[in-house]
Amino acid sequence: MTLTDPQLDDLIKAIGLKKPSGGQRKPIAHGTVNGAKQHRWRKEPLCYPCRIAEAAGQRDRAAARKGVTK
Repeated sequence: MTLTDPQLDDLIKAIGLKKPSGGQRKPIAHGTVNGAKQHRWRKEPLCYPCRIAEAAGQRDRAAARKGVTK
C-alpha cells in the first residue's frame, strides 16, 4: 500500500508522531573526504570515489604528521 503525502501527514498526526526535522537531506559530495563523512553519518557503505578520497586524505594527514611534503 502506497500513501500519498497528505495521507502520510494525516497518519503521522493521528498516531502522534513528529515529522522528522531537517527536511530533505543534502546530496552527498561524492569523491571527497566530506562525502565519505556523509556516508558514514548516514550509516551507508562508502562508494568507490569516496573510499579513494578518504584514503588519500588519510595519506595526506599521515604525511603531514611525519613532516613530509609533496
